[in-house]
Amino acid sequence: MTRLIDIARSAGVSEATVSRVLNGKAGVNEATRGTVLEAARQLGRELGPRALSSGPLVGVLVPDLDNQVFSAWVERLEAELFERGASALVGLRARTVERERVILQRFLHSGVDAIIVVSGHHAQQRGPIEHYREITAAGTPLVLINGVRDDLDAAFLSTDDEHAMRLTLTHLQDLGHRRIGLAMGDEHTWPVRSKLGVFEEVATSSLEGEWPVSFTDFSYAGGYEAARDLIAHDVTAIVCGSDVMAAGALEGVRSHGLSVPEDISVVGYDDVFWAGLTDPPLTTVRQAVNSIARAAVRAALGGGEESRRPARTEVVVRPQLIVRGSTAAAPEGSAG
Repeated sequence: MTRLIDIARSAGVSEATVSRVLNGKAGVNEATRGTVLEAARQLGRELGPRALSSGPLVGVLVPDLDNQVFSAWVERLEAELFERGASALVGLRARTVERERVILQRFLHSGVDAIIVVSGHHAQQRGPIEHYREITAAGTPLVLINGVRDDLDAAFLSTDDEHAMRLTLTHLQDLGHRRIGLAMGDEHTWPVRSKLGVFEEVATSSLEGEWPVSFTDFSYAGGYEAARDLIAHDVTAIVCGSDVMAAGALEGVRSHGLSVPEDISVVGYDDVFWAGLTDPPLTTVRQAVNSIARAAVRAALGGGEESRRPARTEVVVRPQLIVRGSTAAAPEGSAG
């Protein structure tokens, strides 16, 4: 590997200046920084993300970009980082704990100043968290979105899923629905358990018999199959764990020769950009992505050089129910 002293001689600067540039530290003007980077390139030095960023570098990990809500998280987090002179290094498809650990370690090796994880394995009720402890042990601020673990010191920011479910069920009950079904993904995740707890509580107090629950996955196909299953239990409304599921549920209802919302009302979750373009437009819960992203970036960058590891914090942000055309009054004769 090309030595720092070789780059320093070529660029006409000190080794300390070269070190600051290659490690993305502040305190070097842009002209000098450009000279150092060009000298490093000419001498064959491989430049990592840290060297190419003149401000803080933050690792951002999301499950995928197939679900548009995760695209929204990446876009908003990157925008908030950019406004603060920071850059994002994005990782995707951490389907297993081991892959998530590998991505987080790659973030560390790239010299990130902080890491933000959206809907990662921290949302699992009893999943392993040693790979998160490796991050905090390294002194790197860790911010975890949508999921809380009591046995981990990090900054946690979440949508208030309990409040979201109460808003949704109140809306449907006010419309006269007395038998409501729930379509969800992995029942062992923190957000699903939060929603399910409220759903079961309200179902018990409704005195209208058992309200069915269908556990599938947060996909179009999952929503389609869940709708067909729940319709067999004579529900008049279906609450879904994501807008993608709700889109599948709309088609599942139609496959039974039924209409939304005349026969079955459907509610989604997330309010992705196309939620108002479905047929009918989707009633859904809007996560406060902008507010949470802003708070996440503030937590990630707030520690500074003297305090690299912030104290454990938990912030819960209430969402909004966006009422559109996929919910309406329960069919006549369905109550009771």
